[in-house]
Amino acid sequence: MAQGPKQFSQRLNDCLDDTEAPAMPRDRANVLSRMLDIPRQQAWSFLQGLQFPDADLLERIATEFEVDPKWLCGEK
Repeated sequence: MAQGPKQFSQRLNDCLDDTEAPAMPRDRANVLSRMLDIPRQQAWSFLQGLQFPDADLLERIATEFEVDPKWLCGEK
């Protein structure tokens, strides 16, 4: 089972660091929102470790960043 939203948040932020996304949380949420075509509030929740994506969105995020979804959610 996944380690939870905090682990996901850390790894999602690591992925964004690799893309040289802005460091400011608000700007970062805007970038993620546009990248995934999701509401900015949802992107903010993911980045802050308040929410975990459903399986379909997790797969989209992993594909976007070219990472294993299991790594992204903390399973390995």
